[in-house]
Amino acid sequence: MDSIKSNCRWALPLIVVLAAFMIAKAIGFFGIAYGPVMSIGVSDDGRYIISSHRSNHLILWDIKKENYKALSDDANIYSAYFVPDQQAFLWQSLDNTVTIQTTNGKVLKQFQNFATYGHAVDASLNHYFSANETWNLFYGYGDSLKPLLRDSDSPSLMGSGKLLNIGLSNKEFYITTGKGHGAVDRRPIGDDTPTVRPADNLRFSSNFSGVVLWSYETLRPVAKFDGNSSKTHAAISPDGQWVVSADEAGIGLFWNTARPAARHRSASYYGGVYLDNSPFETGDLRNWDDSELISAPPGLNNFTIAVAFIHNSKYYLRFGNNSHFAALFKTGSPWPVKYFDLGKYPKLVTYGSQYSRNTAIATSPEAGILAMGHQSTGGISVYQFDPEELTLERVWVVE
Repeated sequence: MDSIKSNCRWALPLIVVLAAFMIAKAIGFFGIAYGPVMSIGVSDDGRYIISSHRSNHLILWDIKKENYKALSDDANIYSAYFVPDQQAFLWQSLDNTVTIQTTNGKVLKQFQNFATYGHAVDASLNHYFSANETWNLFYGYGDSLKPLLRDSDSPSLMGSGKLLNIGLSNKEFYITTGKGHGAVDRRPIGDDTPTVRPADNLRFSSNFSGVVLWSYETLRPVAKFDGNSSKTHAAISPDGQWVVSADEAGIGLFWNTARPAARHRSASYYGGVYLDNSPFETGDLRNWDDSELISAPPGLNNFTIAVAFIHNSKYYLRFGNNSHFAALFKTGSPWPVKYFDLGKYPKLVTYGSQYSRNTAIATSPEAGILAMGHQSTGGISVYQFDPEELTLERVWVVE
């Protein structure tokens, strides 16, 4: 009896302590109580962020009020996406229902689709694109579902752990990024190139490896951008005039979409611009132009996990893998303009070679807002870019 009474004396305080701990955890006292961000989007005006998490939570963040709320605990982890030119976002539940809803909760459109590994919709809500687990690309949904690309090279070692990224511009194009494969990456596309192959005839050699520009109107590829290696990420400028890319091999490239055949190299942070056609120097098989290279801080990594436009179509950021630095580039120029320290703590999604999470980095080029998930917690870091002072300041952190 004494032992039972002793246990009873401790039971109530223990319950109170546990309850207090659970409440504190739920409100974020010990850190936000959700899994790490897997995909994220920022509204054009820079006020709202939508994120889907490894714990299947969908979170809406209000930067102005510095608060957030969970909208669902049943979200596809790769489905958070802000609709351009609207106060509305796109997401998918685990029963594969895709919802487009406003930040006030009004549902604008709802439909069924396969489990998406990345999707996007334009401002009219009429052009919906989605990718599946094996890097096949589709347009529409339901009875109107149309395969655009079914000659993927998945599974493959070179692309493992990488999503097929989809990015929209304000014009009639969108861009997908894939994996560089040397000679296969350089294989051209043309009007006679088949974009759809039978599902039982998928091949490891794809004409659409690397970075490809497609047209809304024709739903056909219109340009191929070769030269990257391994896991590649790319972005198209809001005005549709520039495509920038970088990869885990450290190669950075850019193109003007009016002249897609003219490929330009971005500078390596430590070596400068690699000159493709220069004569070899004695004892060195490469030649570099470092004439306008700025000094790089220690810890900056050429190996790149993501790129994103940060100020309209004028400036973009390049994020190094396993690095807390980002490089600022001006479109049309190979030279880094400035390097930004994003902060060592909390550690960001750029740590840990998490190429499947480069969708956890997003910007509003119109508002100059950058949002990033953290390495191992469900929080986010939000930054404000000043195009006049060329500064990037962290303005909100939720750990």
